Amino acid sequence: MNRLKTLCFLVSALLCPILQAQTSPEWIPSVPNGKVRISGDLANGAALPDLSWAWSSQNACFVATQQRKFTGHHVLYQTQLPARAEMTIKVIPDDPKANFSLYAYSGSGEDIVPNLPRCVSCEADYKWDYKYRGKTQDHSRSVSLRAVGNPYTVTIGVVGADGLASGAYTLEITLEGGENQSLPEQKEVPKFRIDSRKGEVLAYRGNLGDGVPIQDLSWAWNSQNACFVSIRQNKFTGNHLLYTTELPAYSEMEISLRPEDGAANMSLYAYSQGSGALRFVPDLPSCISCEASFQPDMGQDTGPERKVSLRSGNNPLQVVIGVAGAEGLNSGAYLLTVSLK
Repeated sequence: MNRLKTLCFLVSALLCPILQAQTSPEWIPSVPNGKVRISGDLANGAALPDLSWAWSSQNACFVATQQRKFTGHHVLYQTQLPARAEMTIKVIPDDPKANFSLYAYSGSGEDIVPNLPRCVSCEADYKWDYKYRGKTQDHSRSVSLRAVGNPYTVTIGVVGADGLASGAYTLEITLEGGENQSLPEQKEVPKFRIDSRKGEVLAYRGNLGDGVPIQDLSWAWNSQNACFVSIRQNKFTGNHLLYTTELPAYSEMEISLRPEDGAANMSLYAYSQGSGALRFVPDLPSCISCEASFQPDMGQDTGPERKVSLRSGNNPLQVVIGVAGAEGLNSGAYLLTVSLK
């Protein structure tokens, strides 16, 4: 009997942190064009038994090599991100020397870490291992999420790094937008047919001035497309033009975009589909693969040229290439090249 009691105690002890980690997040109402502040303490949370959800390709919140930044207690919250709004979430530890981390992901709100098979988008912030040129970091952590055509529930995790299990903090949730608004009518995005020939590099000139903006970019971070994440949508808010071509079986297509004005900030994306009816953004429920290239916000300047590549297996594919202006850019000449191997 004593052995049975001991076994039951050990099982309970092992299950206890898991049960604590799965308690319901605290709900925080968001205020359109406003800011909400609440106080909290890591002591009210618990460590998560599994962090592999974070580096799953369906979530891509933070990489496995950074997991020690999330080994302390997690305190979870949820709030509402309305359509056509941007949310900035910031945690400020009371102790400037305390090492905190922060993450937030958008979705239906039904899946709570560590049981998170997928989400719409996820962002994390933690203490940098290295300094970035032109960037500074204090003890606060901040992430941003955006919604265009659809509202989302946002789940927020305030975390202690390196096993930190206690520490008071202030959590700020700032919402830009969020009021009932309707999107402008979507104009048809210009489409052009181009060739692709194996062993050749074909060049095409264009100008963003011939394109139109895409009002709803949520197709890009849909898990069925995964072209770019929602917090990078500012890289695609200018005019768009679309090009269609074919990718033969067992081939690789390399696509590059170079603005004729080297200072112009342009972005590039391309997606592949099968032999059915070709679907064009923003009406893109799914695709086989999608790749995007744009100027990163942090790190080394990649220059004006953008490059993406797509591959095919034993079936030929249809390809749609998108040229877009970053940060509202709506004019500028460019050279688009397509090579097929």
